[in-house]
Amino acid sequence: MSDALAHLREAAVERDWYLLQDTLAEALGEVEYFAGLEIGLTRAHAHLPVFEAAHPDASWARALLVWLASYGTPPADLPMDAGLPHASPGANNYVTALVEITRSAERKTPYENRIRFLANAIGNLIVADLAAYWYGENPDMWEFQQEHGSELDDETGQPISQTVYTAFWLDDAVAARDTAAWLAIADALEKKTKDE
Repeated sequence: MSDALAHLREAAVERDWYLLQDTLAEALGEVEYFAGLEIGLTRAHAHLPVFEAAHPDASWARALLVWLASYGTPPADLPMDAGLPHASPGANNYVTALVEITRSAERKTPYENRIRFLANAIGNLIVADLAAYWYGENPDMWEFQQEHGSELDDETGQPISQTVYTAFWLDDAVAARDTAAWLAIADALEKKTKDE
């Protein structure tokens, strides 16, 4: 196992997102680009049913994933609907991830930037999954945050959206799911290094 993968595993257990993003980029740089792209596309495809259930008219997401998986390069233009807001738990992280995966596939972009886009996409895919999971378990919190998020919490003086986000992030099940997701990415990368 490389130092980058060892550090990725350590950061996953500690949930150190600053280190996770940089270490993931380093680990992705140790495998062939398309091996990393496959990991990102697999995660994006796994979350697609959640996104489509909340946004059934957003067929562009599936079409974009099929295009990227088929050709390994982005289409000439991103779908216009990708720029629209998608109001459901994790949806904006998911859309950001799809855009970042697409940017990573642009061959004229410097390789280091492509790897960083891919690492950012994978991180956003993990957050999309975590948000969909937690708000799915706590649907009243999504509605409450949407209605009152900009108001201040009387007890903390913080915006209610921050209070809800803190409850989400510190939830034990979310923490376990977050760590497991990052460790699964590390496992997939380690498998790819052995396959090369």
